Formats: sequence, structure tokens, C-alpha cells
Amino acid sequence: MTQSIQVQMCAMVLMLLVCYFSFIRHSVVLKSMLLYRQLVVVTTGCVAADILSIIGIAHANSPLTDILCKIYLFFVIWTSFLSFNYVCYDIVKIRRKVMLLRFFRFFTLVSSIIPFFLPIDFYNSGDEIYSFGPAVTYTFVIAPIFIIASMVLILICKKHMNPYRSNAVMIWMLLETAGALIQINNRGLLLISFSMALGVTVLFAKLENPDSGIERVTGCYRISLLREYIQQLYDNDDKERALIVIENEELEKELSIEAIMLIEIANFLKRLNCGKVFRGIGNDFVIVFNDVNEAKKIFPAIKERFEFGWHEGNILHPHYLLVPTITVFENPGELFSTYRYYSNMTADSSESFLIIDSEALDKMKEFRFMQSEIKAALNENRFIVFLQPIYSVKERKFVSAEALVRMKNREGNLIMPSSFIPIAEQTGQIEQIGERVFEIVCDVIKEHDIQELGLNYIEINLSVIQCENRNLAARFSDIIRRYEIEPNTINLEITESGSIKQKSILLDNMDYLSRYGCTFSLDDFGTGESNLNYIVNMPVDIVKFDRSMILSYFSTEKAGIMLEYVTGMIKRMGMKIVAEGVEEKYQFEALSKLGIDYIQGYYFSKPIPIPEFISFVRRANTRK
Repeated sequence: MTQSIQVQMCAMVLMLLVCYFSFIRHSVVLKSMLLYRQLVVVTTGCVAADILSIIGIAHANSPLTDILCKIYLFFVIWTSFLSFNYVCYDIVKIRRKVMLLRFFRFFTLVSSIIPFFLPIDFYNSGDEIYSFGPAVTYTFVIAPIFIIASMVLILICKKHMNPYRSNAVMIWMLLETAGALIQINNRGLLLISFSMALGVTVLFAKLENPDSGIERVTGCYRISLLREYIQQLYDNDDKERALIVIENEELEKELSIEAIMLIEIANFLKRLNCGKVFRGIGNDFVIVFNDVNEAKKIFPAIKERFEFGWHEGNILHPHYLLVPTITVFENPGELFSTYRYYSNMTADSSESFLIIDSEALDKMKEFRFMQSEIKAALNENRFIVFLQPIYSVKERKFVSAEALVRMKNREGNLIMPSSFIPIAEQTGQIEQIGERVFEIVCDVIKEHDIQELGLNYIEINLSVIQCENRNLAARFSDIIRRYEIEPNTINLEITESGSIKQKSILLDNMDYLSRYGCTFSLDDFGTGESNLNYIVNMPVDIVKFDRSMILSYFSTEKAGIMLEYVTGMIKRMGMKIVAEGVEEKYQFEALSKLGIDYIQGYYFSKPIPIPEFISFVRRANTRK
């Protein structure tokens, strides 16, 4: 008897420790943890009932002993069921069958009551103490059903389960089975309750320790726990929750200072006592609120605190993402995908606050769809080039053309650049598109002998991302050599932009290609930044006036004076000028008198497919 009591007391100590750490420690209570806590309570009751039944058999053979032993059997059945229920929760297909789980619960309730109506006997020889009889036999027939069912479910559905959970539960089931087999063969060694307690402890250590969901540096909940929590909200159809994401991409300082500031921010957010605080991607924080009103109420305090500054007066300028309700997302995966998307989008944005609602979600979906379309179009050669002729005022004929890319969708319909170029620039796909256009133009120059048509060169647009690629010049010169064309038949258009971060790389590429024989145009002059610097510091041969600049010339006196002055200045610097967007005869005549060298626009032709362009130029230049 002494040995049995000692074993059960060890089991009780284990269960009390697990109870303490499971219930006392604050945590986000997930459904799996709730089921585990039910299991902990029932297993603790089972161990307590086992201890009391042993004491009862040892010291008295009374109706009370009979009841204590049957209470123990009651808990054994419920412990087995709750282990099965815990396994079922991890298997989505079973978890969603509410009626089936209710049936199992009802079956367990009835099964656990039946032993109270069956006879039970006791054996006490001093060294060996145990109960036996129909009630015990019945219990140890019913309980293994759930244990075996749990093991079979794990083996069949293992690929659909959390691997840590399936392994931990399998260890638990094996411990329980081993304890039962030992007890059957050695009645003096009562190990069933101890093996149950040991199995529950294994689960705690591997899966259900509340501290495992806590991020070590800040003490906030981990992002992995956020994923599980959001999934639970969706499973429970509790989707009115709101989120505020605080993006701290600036917070990349010396490691020790960064940690101090993260701890300060985390402690402040937790002291608000409003919402659950999680660590997000990188140095982000994500706060989950009960609803959007709660989020809006607390946001001013968060913003004010960030403006005040943190460790040693460090002031951060975070971006804030507000998700008014998670109902706009079909599933947690879409929510996190949107979070990652806008986290990347806001990194270089001047906007400090963004609301992620259904409209923002639609924009992301459009972005992802177009990104996929661009990838498919590159793989399936669905990018084509249209050419728009450029007319020489002096020579009175077409002397060049601008290459403009178009994309065909799967149905063969054209998609205009404004729909895919901005997205391609954000995703980096613009480099592949740009190189594809460059090769198509080189092929046109080689196959159609453009000089015989009267054309000197074809202009090709370069994106900012291409300009910042150190390998651009080498790659383009290789392509020119491969197609065996003259470098001076290529004119590369760059757009004046303050977004070019690596201007030294741009200048190196321009210098290399200029020496190789290519020429450069400055596109959209007057719409970007540092106009004069571009003209003075870069090897530009041609300046192109943007359509908006041309329209202003004809609509306002000041714009007219400015254009006349700039035109004279550029021509004195020895560069040529192209006027874009010319659509009317009076515009053509006025710009010609002003001294503009080349005219481009719908007055002569819109951008047209290559075969049509070749016929157009041959016919027009022959007539001239």
C-alpha cells in the first residue's frame, strides 16, 4: 500500500505543478489549450480519486469506499475521452463535425455513469490493494476504446495534424497503455494514474506551456500564437475583431539599444490593458482589439507616445496599419498575406497611417493577379512592342521611333502599360520586361534595316530599377553584339526621378554605353526632379518635353515663356528636343516655329504594331 500511495502522490505533485503553470500564467487561451485544461482538471481529479480509493480500501470496507472507487472509474473514462477529444480538435474534418463530437460526449457521460450501477469488490493483502469486479472490468473495456481510437486517428490523419501534437499525444497514449499493462500483470503496482499524469506533463512540456507562446525579448505573444489565435477566431465565427499593426522598420539600431527600445514599446503597449499584444514581422507589433471602436479609442495614446520618444530620446516614425474588422478576409491566410503586402508597400511610403479595408484588400488582389499575369506573360512570350514614329521638322520625314511595350492576356486582348508597369517595378519584374523589349527592338533593327527606311535609331525606355542594376550596360552590350547591330541605332530613354537611389550606378551604366556607341534621351522633362542637374551631369543627347508641358505652352502665358526659354537653353547646349503628345496641326506648326527638332504624337500616328509601323514609315518617307 505504501508504494502505491507514494506513486500516486508523485502523480499528484506533477498534476498540481501542471495546474499551476497552466492556469496561473496569463496567456491567450486557444481552443486547444482550453481542451487541455479540461484534461488537466479531470486527470487531477482522477489521481485524487485514485489516492482516496486506495486509502478507503486500506482502512475501511464501506459504502463510501465503494463510491470512491467508482468515482475513480468515472474519471478514468472521462480522461480517456478527453484525450480523444484533444486529438480530434487538431483534425479539422472531425473538429467541424459538431454533432458527432456531441454524440461522443453523450456516449462518455452515459458510459461513465454505468459503473455506479455495477458491483465492485476490493482486495487488500497489505502489500497489494486494488479493486476488481464487473465495474472495473467494464471501465477497462470502455476506456481503451478511446485510447485506441486516438492512436488510430493519429496514424491515419498524422499529415493533417500538428506534428508536435501528434508525437506528444502518441507518447502519452503509449505511456498510458504501458501503465495499464504493468498494472494488469502486477496488481501491487498501481501505475495507471501515474502514467496519465506523466502523459499530461509531456503534453504540457511539448505543446501547452503558456510560456512557449511568449517572445523572449519583449514578453509579448509570438507571431505563431497570433496565427493560431486568428484561426480560432475564424473557427468560432468571431470576426468583428480589429487590429492595429505598428511597423517599426526604422528600429534597426545597435543590438543592445534596439532590444531596450523594443522592451520599452512592449511594456507601454501591455500597460494600456486594451487588446492582446503580439510581436509581428521583424520589429512590428500587432494589437488585437475586441472591435474597431476600442482600437480607435486607444490609437491616439499610442501615436502620442511614439511622438514623445523612447530610450535616450530616440523618436521613431512608425507606419500604422488599421484593420477595422477581420471579416473582410476570407481566411487567416488572406489576412496575413495582406499584412505582409502592405508592410512591404508602406516601407518606402510617406503615408504614416493606412486603413486595410475591403477596398485595400481588392487592391492587393489586383496587384497579386497582375503579378501572376506578368509572370505568365514572360513565360509565354506575351509581351509585344508597338512603335510610335518620331518626325524630324528639319528633314521633313520620320527619322526614329519610340518602342512602347504592351502585354497580351490569355485571351489575346491587349493590356496597357499603365496597368502592369507600376506593379512590375514594385516586384522587380520590370527588369525582365525591359530586357525582353530590348531584344525585340534589336531584332527589328536587324531584320528590317531601319536605315533603309530612313530611321536613325529606335528609343527604348529604361526603368529606375534597370538604371540601378550594375550589370545593365554589360547585358545590353552583349545583346547588341549577339544581334550584330550598330550601337548607335539604339537610343535609351531615362526618366528624371528623385527615386533613383544609386545615381552613381546609373552614371556608370550611361558612361559605358555612351562609349560603346548608344545615345541617351531624357524623357518627360519638366515633370520630375533636378531637371538641370540631369542635363548638365549626364551624357544626354536628346531632351523630350512631356505632353503636359506642351499643353501648358498653349494654355498659359507663363508656361509659354518658360518653354521658349528652356528650348533656347537646351539648344545652346547642343542637344536636340522632342515634343511629345502633339495631336493638332496648330501645335505642330507652332512648335516647329519655336525650333523644336522632333515631333511625336497622335498628329502623325498612335503607337502601332511593328508590321504596320514598317509599312507606315516606308510609305510616308517615300512620299516625302
